[in-house]
Amino acid sequence: MAALRRPGWSTATAVSAGLLLCTAVGAEHLSALAPGKVHLVHHGVDVRELGDPPARGTHEGPVEILCVARIVAKKGLDVLLRALARLPPTRDWRFVHVGGGDAAPLEALARELGIAERVRFLGPRPAGEVWAAYRRADVFALASRIAPDGDRDGLPNVLMEALSQEVAVVATNVGAIPELIQDGVHGLLVPADDPDAFATALGRLVAEPELRRRLARAGCARVRRRFDREAGIDRLAALLTDGAVGADAA
Repeated sequence: MAALRRPGWSTATAVSAGLLLCTAVGAEHLSALAPGKVHLVHHGVDVRELGDPPARGTHEGPVEILCVARIVAKKGLDVLLRALARLPPTRDWRFVHVGGGDAAPLEALARELGIAERVRFLGPRPAGEVWAAYRRADVFALASRIAPDGDRDGLPNVLMEALSQEVAVVATNVGAIPELIQDGVHGLLVPADDPDAFATALGRLVAEPELRRRLARAGCARVRRRFDREAGIDRLAALLTDGAVGADAA
Protein backbone atom coordinates (compact mmCIF):
# COMPACT_ATOMS: atom_id res chain seq x y z
CA MET A 1 0.00 0.00 0.00
CA ALA A 2 1.03 3.59 -0.57
CA ALA A 3 -0.18 6.41 1.67
CA LEU A 4 -0.95 9.95 0.47
CA ARG A 5 -1.54 13.08 2.54
CA ARG A 6 -3.27 16.36 1.75
CA PRO A 7 -4.53 19.04 4.17
CA GLY A 8 -7.85 18.01 5.69
CA TRP A 9 -7.96 14.57 3.99
CA SER A 10 -6.28 12.65 6.80
CA THR A 11 -4.72 9.54 5.21
CA ALA A 12 -5.34 8.32 1.69
CA THR A 13 -4.11 4.78 1.04
CA ALA A 14 -3.79 3.08 -2.34
CA VAL A 15 -5.25 -0.42 -2.37
CA SER A 16 -5.84 -2.90 -5.18
CA ALA A 17 -9.46 -1.76 -5.43
CA GLY A 18 -8.53 1.92 -5.75
CA LEU A 19 -7.94 4.64 -3.16
CA LEU A 20 -8.95 4.42 0.49
CA LEU A 21 -9.87 7.60 2.46
CA CYS A 22 -10.81 7.89 6.12
CA THR A 23 -12.85 11.09 5.76
CA ALA A 24 -15.84 11.76 3.52
CA VAL A 25 -14.57 15.26 2.69
CA GLY A 26 -11.40 13.74 1.23
CA ALA A 27 -13.24 10.91 -0.51
CA GLU A 28 -15.68 13.32 -2.17
CA HIS A 29 -12.82 15.46 -3.46
CA LEU A 30 -10.85 12.58 -4.94
CA SER A 31 -13.85 10.69 -6.31
CA ALA A 32 -14.23 13.43 -8.93
CA LEU A 33 -10.76 12.50 -10.20
CA ALA A 34 -11.21 8.73 -10.00
CA PRO A 35 -14.93 7.83 -10.16
CA GLY A 36 -15.73 4.46 -8.64
CA LYS A 37 -12.18 3.98 -7.35
CA VAL A 38 -12.39 5.86 -4.05
CA HIS A 39 -13.60 4.15 -0.86
CA LEU A 40 -14.45 5.67 2.52
CA VAL A 41 -13.44 3.83 5.70
CA HIS A 42 -13.49 5.89 8.89
CA HIS A 43 -10.49 4.74 10.94
CA GLY A 44 -12.31 4.87 14.29
CA VAL A 45 -10.92 4.10 17.74
CA ASP A 46 -10.44 0.92 19.75
CA VAL A 47 -13.25 1.23 22.28
CA ARG A 48 -12.10 -1.96 24.02
CA GLU A 49 -8.73 -0.39 24.81
CA LEU A 50 -10.39 2.75 26.16
CA GLY A 51 -12.89 0.75 28.22
CA ASP A 52 -16.41 1.60 29.28
CA PRO A 53 -17.15 5.21 30.25
CA PRO A 54 -17.05 5.95 33.97
CA ALA A 55 -20.17 6.38 36.06
CA ARG A 56 -20.76 10.13 36.28
CA GLY A 57 -22.80 11.15 39.30
CA THR A 58 -23.75 14.57 40.64
CA HIS A 59 -20.99 17.05 39.86
CA GLU A 60 -19.05 18.73 42.65
CA GLY A 61 -16.33 21.33 42.35
CA PRO A 62 -15.16 23.13 39.21
CA VAL A 63 -16.11 21.86 35.77
CA GLU A 64 -12.96 20.33 34.26
CA ILE A 65 -12.35 21.30 30.63
CA LEU A 66 -9.80 19.13 28.83
CA CYS A 67 -7.92 19.52 25.57
CA VAL A 68 -5.57 16.85 24.21
CA ALA A 69 -3.66 18.28 21.26
CA ARG A 70 -0.21 19.09 19.98
CA ILE A 71 0.68 22.76 20.36
CA VAL A 72 0.55 23.68 16.67
CA ALA A 73 -1.33 26.41 14.82
CA LYS A 74 -4.11 24.21 13.44
CA LYS A 75 -5.28 23.21 16.95
CA GLY A 76 -6.33 26.79 17.79
CA LEU A 77 -5.17 26.71 21.40
CA ASP A 78 -4.83 30.50 21.50
CA VAL A 79 -8.47 30.78 20.41
CA LEU A 80 -9.46 28.32 23.14
CA LEU A 81 -7.68 30.37 25.82
CA ARG A 82 -9.36 33.55 24.60
CA ALA A 83 -12.71 31.77 24.74
CA LEU A 84 -12.04 30.63 28.32
CA ALA A 85 -11.21 34.21 29.29
CA ARG A 86 -14.63 35.28 27.98
CA LEU A 87 -16.57 32.95 30.30
CA PRO A 88 -18.54 34.79 32.99
CA PRO A 89 -16.38 35.28 36.10
CA THR A 90 -18.97 33.47 38.23
CA ARG A 91 -18.49 30.19 36.32
CA ASP A 92 -16.47 27.61 38.23
CA TRP A 93 -14.09 25.83 35.84
CA ARG A 94 -10.51 24.72 35.35
CA PHE A 95 -8.67 23.89 32.12
CA VAL A 96 -6.16 21.09 31.54
CA HIS A 97 -4.09 20.70 28.38
CA VAL A 98 -2.22 17.51 27.48
CA GLY A 99 0.11 17.41 24.49
CA GLY A 100 3.57 18.11 23.17
CA GLY A 101 4.98 21.42 21.99
CA ASP A 102 6.19 24.70 23.44
CA ALA A 103 3.63 25.81 26.01
CA ALA A 104 5.49 28.96 27.06
CA PRO A 105 3.65 31.34 24.65
CA LEU A 106 0.30 29.91 25.72
CA GLU A 107 1.19 30.20 29.40
CA ALA A 108 2.14 33.85 28.77
CA LEU A 109 -1.19 34.39 26.99
CA ALA A 110 -3.08 32.83 29.93
CA ARG A 111 -1.33 35.27 32.29
CA GLU A 112 -2.16 38.18 30.00
CA LEU A 113 -5.82 37.10 29.90
CA GLY A 114 -5.97 36.75 33.69
CA ILE A 115 -6.81 33.03 33.73
CA ALA A 116 -3.40 31.50 34.53
CA GLU A 117 -4.53 30.24 37.96
CA ARG A 118 -7.23 28.12 36.30
CA VAL A 119 -5.04 26.70 33.52
CA ARG A 120 -2.57 23.78 33.58
CA PHE A 121 -0.30 22.60 30.76
CA LEU A 122 0.82 19.05 31.51
CA GLY A 123 2.86 18.39 28.36
CA PRO A 124 2.91 14.97 26.68
CA ARG A 125 1.74 12.14 28.95
CA PRO A 126 1.68 8.32 28.67
CA ALA A 127 -1.44 6.77 27.15
CA GLY A 128 -2.75 5.56 30.51
CA GLU A 129 -2.63 9.07 31.93
CA VAL A 130 -4.40 10.46 28.87
CA TRP A 131 -7.21 7.89 29.27
CA ALA A 132 -7.49 8.87 32.95
CA ALA A 133 -7.72 12.55 31.96
CA TYR A 134 -10.65 11.78 29.65
CA ARG A 135 -12.40 9.94 32.46
CA ARG A 136 -11.95 12.88 34.86
CA ALA A 137 -13.06 15.54 32.39
CA ASP A 138 -16.52 17.08 32.19
CA VAL A 139 -15.99 18.88 28.87
CA PHE A 140 -13.58 18.31 25.98
CA ALA A 141 -12.67 21.36 23.87
CA LEU A 142 -10.86 21.48 20.53
CA ALA A 143 -10.70 24.76 18.58
CA SER A 144 -9.37 23.37 15.29
CA ARG A 145 -8.70 25.89 12.52
CA ILE A 146 -7.05 26.14 9.12
CA ALA A 147 -3.43 27.16 9.75
CA PRO A 148 -1.75 29.89 7.68
CA ASP A 149 0.12 27.21 5.70
CA GLY A 150 -3.16 25.41 4.90
CA ASP A 151 -2.68 22.62 7.43
CA ARG A 152 -5.91 21.49 9.07
CA ASP A 153 -7.45 18.60 10.94
CA GLY A 154 -9.19 15.72 9.23
CA LEU A 155 -11.08 13.75 11.88
CA PRO A 156 -9.11 14.04 15.16
CA ASN A 157 -8.90 10.80 17.15
CA VAL A 158 -9.08 12.79 20.37
CA LEU A 159 -12.70 13.75 19.68
CA MET A 160 -13.68 10.10 19.27
CA GLU A 161 -11.70 9.14 22.36
CA ALA A 162 -13.36 11.83 24.48
CA LEU A 163 -16.84 10.93 23.26
CA SER A 164 -16.19 7.23 23.93
CA GLN A 165 -15.76 8.18 27.60
CA GLU A 166 -19.03 10.15 27.69
CA VAL A 167 -17.37 13.56 27.77
CA ALA A 168 -19.38 16.45 26.31
CA VAL A 169 -17.52 18.02 23.38
CA VAL A 170 -17.31 21.50 21.89
CA ALA A 171 -15.33 21.75 18.66
CA THR A 172 -15.22 23.64 15.36
CA ASN A 173 -16.80 22.71 12.04
CA VAL A 174 -13.42 22.27 10.32
CA GLY A 175 -12.43 19.37 8.07
CA ALA A 176 -14.25 16.12 8.77
CA ILE A 177 -15.35 16.98 12.32
CA PRO A 178 -19.03 17.38 11.25
CA GLU A 179 -18.87 13.76 10.00
CA LEU A 180 -18.57 12.74 13.65
CA ILE A 181 -20.53 15.43 15.50
CA GLN A 182 -23.92 16.79 14.54
CA ASP A 183 -24.27 20.15 16.26
CA GLY A 184 -26.67 20.00 19.18
CA VAL A 185 -26.97 16.21 18.97
CA HIS A 186 -23.54 14.68 19.67
CA GLY A 187 -21.78 17.86 20.81
CA LEU A 188 -21.59 21.57 20.02
CA LEU A 189 -19.91 22.90 16.86
CA VAL A 190 -18.91 26.51 16.21
CA PRO A 191 -17.03 28.34 13.43
CA ALA A 192 -13.24 28.32 13.55
CA ASP A 193 -11.26 31.34 14.78
CA ASP A 194 -14.26 32.72 16.67
CA PRO A 195 -13.50 32.94 20.40
CA ASP A 196 -16.86 34.57 21.13
CA ALA A 197 -18.81 31.68 19.59
CA PHE A 198 -16.54 29.16 21.27
CA ALA A 199 -17.04 30.90 24.63
CA THR A 200 -20.82 30.81 24.21
CA ALA A 201 -20.76 27.06 23.55
CA LEU A 202 -18.33 26.41 26.41
CA GLY A 203 -20.42 28.54 28.73
CA ARG A 204 -23.49 26.45 27.96
CA LEU A 205 -21.70 23.21 28.77
CA VAL A 206 -20.19 24.60 31.96
CA ALA A 207 -23.53 25.95 33.18
CA GLU A 208 -25.89 23.16 32.06
CA PRO A 209 -25.04 19.71 33.47
CA GLU A 210 -28.11 18.13 31.89
CA LEU A 211 -27.03 19.37 28.45
CA ARG A 212 -23.57 17.90 29.08
CA ARG A 213 -25.08 14.55 29.98
CA ARG A 214 -27.43 14.47 26.98
CA LEU A 215 -24.76 15.36 24.42
CA ALA A 216 -22.16 13.09 26.01
CA ARG A 217 -24.44 10.05 25.98
CA ALA A 218 -25.45 10.61 22.37
CA GLY A 219 -21.85 11.18 21.31
CA CYS A 220 -20.67 8.07 23.13
CA ALA A 221 -23.35 5.94 21.49
CA ARG A 222 -22.41 7.30 18.05
CA VAL A 223 -18.71 6.53 18.46
CA ARG A 224 -19.32 3.03 19.76
CA ARG A 225 -21.85 2.31 17.00
CA ARG A 226 -20.28 4.03 13.96
CA PHE A 227 -16.62 4.70 14.74
CA ASP A 228 -15.45 1.47 16.36
CA ARG A 229 -12.09 0.52 14.80
CA GLU A 230 -13.15 -3.10 14.31
CA ALA A 231 -15.76 -2.13 11.73
CA GLY A 232 -13.13 -0.24 9.75
CA ILE A 233 -10.73 -3.17 9.90
CA ASP A 234 -13.41 -5.52 8.54
CA ARG A 235 -14.17 -3.09 5.72
CA LEU A 236 -10.47 -2.70 4.87
CA ALA A 237 -9.98 -6.48 4.88
CA ALA A 238 -12.81 -6.86 2.39
CA LEU A 239 -11.29 -4.26 0.07
CA LEU A 240 -7.84 -5.85 0.24
CA THR A 241 -9.25 -9.33 -0.28
CA ASP A 242 -11.60 -8.84 -3.20
CA GLY A 243 -11.84 -5.12 -3.97
CA ALA A 244 -15.53 -5.09 -3.11
CA VAL A 245 -16.95 -1.57 -3.26
CA GLY A 246 -19.85 -1.95 -0.84
CA ALA A 247 -22.03 0.75 0.63
CA ASP A 248 -19.18 3.01 1.79
CA ALA A 249 -17.70 3.79 -1.63
CA ALA A 250 -17.73 7.50 -2.41
